[in-house]
Amino acid sequence: MTFENCICFQLGSLSRKITRCYRDKIAKFNLTHSQFFMLMAVIEFEGALPSQLAEKIDTDRATITGLIDRLERDGWVERRPVLEDRRTLSIYLSPKAQKYRDTFLSIFNEINGHFINKFSKKEWKQLQLLLSKLE
Repeated sequence: MTFENCICFQLGSLSRKITRCYRDKIAKFNLTHSQFFMLMAVIEFEGALPSQLAEKIDTDRATITGLIDRLERDGWVERRPVLEDRRTLSIYLSPKAQKYRDTFLSIFNEINGHFINKFSKKEWKQLQLLLSKLE
């Protein structure tokens, strides 16, 4: 087996290329790739607990806490108490993030679509199945 045939290398290389596409589009918002995807998770699961968001984006709680801290500091998200348990905080988009919600969705759909559209529907389903198998 050669280095170029290493699955880890190939998947990592592809991931970096896709990340660069996002980075170019989100640079003007001073967001990192991780922060952007955290915002996308909040858009989809607004009001979720940090632990739920960690599960959705497949990362640990410590990483989520840091992402939320930075996004809150920069005015992108808000922590709000849960009415049933005021010790628990849910995550919501801030008014600043709401203003760019459609722009972020457009960026996501454009870049994600650029890569997905390289496949037929059947190929895409097959790729999803194969990736799930690797997990």
